[in-house]
Amino acid sequence: MVLGMCKNLKVTPDYILYNMTYENLLLYGYATPVYDPDDKEEFDESIDANDPKNAGKLGTTEKVTNPFI
Repeated sequence: MVLGMCKNLKVTPDYILYNMTYENLLLYGYATPVYDPDDKEEFDESIDANDPKNAGKLGTTEKVTNPFI
């Protein structure tokens, strides 16, 4: 368990053993995302707000700008 949490939190085993409580480890464990390769849920392109083609479908006529430029 300690080595798995070291990998997830990117800390040393000493930090987990001496600086973290069991309750905190449980909370971090519940918050860690889990990848399920068997989950075949399809992504719906029509609700992608990052796609400029969908700007008119979202109820706005304003030009979509890229905030990362």
